[in-house]
Amino acid sequence: MIQATTALRKISSLRKKIKVVRGGQGSGKTISILILLINHAFRKQDREILILSAELTKMRLTVIKDFIKIMKIMGVYDDNRMIGGTLYRFPNGSFIKFIGLDKDDVGKGLRSHVAYFNEVNKCDAESYRQVASRADQVYCDYNPDATFFIDDDVIPRDDCDFLQLTFEDNELLPQGEREEILNYYKLGYNADGTIKNNYWANLWQVYGLGNIGSIQGVVFPNWGIVNEIDSKSKLLFTGVDFGFSVSKFAALNIYYLDGDYYLDELVYANNLTNPDAAKQMIQSGYLRSCVCWCDHAEPKSIEELRRSGIKAMPCESKTDIKTYAIKKLNERKFYITKRSINLANELRHYVWDEKTGKPQKSHLDHLMDALMYAIGSGEKYQGNYAIGSV
Repeated sequence: MIQATTALRKISSLRKKIKVVRGGQGSGKTISILILLINHAFRKQDREILILSAELTKMRLTVIKDFIKIMKIMGVYDDNRMIGGTLYRFPNGSFIKFIGLDKDDVGKGLRSHVAYFNEVNKCDAESYRQVASRADQVYCDYNPDATFFIDDDVIPRDDCDFLQLTFEDNELLPQGEREEILNYYKLGYNADGTIKNNYWANLWQVYGLGNIGSIQGVVFPNWGIVNEIDSKSKLLFTGVDFGFSVSKFAALNIYYLDGDYYLDELVYANNLTNPDAAKQMIQSGYLRSCVCWCDHAEPKSIEELRRSGIKAMPCESKTDIKTYAIKKLNERKFYITKRSINLANELRHYVWDEKTGKPQKSHLDHLMDALMYAIGSGEKYQGNYAIGSV
């Protein structure tokens, strides 16, 4: 039998189209939303419900496992109705489909009655937009380890309900986990409330209280946002990372003014042919006189961009240029434009891998790679080329 928690009651009271639930560890947000979606699927006929997260592999170990557990507790789970481990069909024609945004899945373009983004802070803004814009209702949940596009662009909307939960809202949380969360505070703060350890204090803020914290070990900790590129800025070069179905085609312009770099996102999308991507680049602000540095492993794609009006060139050795580019960008604060939503999201999640000492490889590094190609190659290039200006 399912027992109602404070978290479940609070989430069920949300009424607007978009429902954003920010919560700490053990707050019960995911379980509560799953319970509501299962009830919705049973009560309404022919409901199309999508549950999405950044990685399908991880979903199998977390949210899909939780879904099956809840269904079994309710006594309604039928293994014959679970198709391929990612689609559950209900007797009344409703279904719940689990989609990993790291896979090329037709579900990204489907309309739905409900779309639920689990750990939405690990999803990219464009994938969110594609699905959310076609859904009648949207649920999002996340641990607030850093600000991202949901905080900046979704929560302020008039059609969005926002809710913050903590472990205190989950009466069913095991005592051992409750004590572990309380231990974050003990390790992070002195008796008078002053911070004694920044790492544990940050964990308490994020996972204990559900407040926005900071991701540990980000590669670029010092950057800011400007409304637009200053007309006095000089366009140095453009960077491109190729992608199609799973990976994004990503492009950005890099400007320079008074010793500072300014970055402007141009393209960030799936399923673009190179000619289509070139067209979008030009429409978004690429200047044909500007050198565009690209992944040197894609000579065919580089040639297709050239034939489409882009001054594309292969980048230098990836290992060398990444080291150089990171050092160069971290010498002082740099800035990105307000419209560069996906760029901001990647910057916030681009972290060091403690084992290798290199940036961690993830599905949120397409614009980062484009940035590395451009800064790392463009600054060293000795050829003769025109630099465009805005």
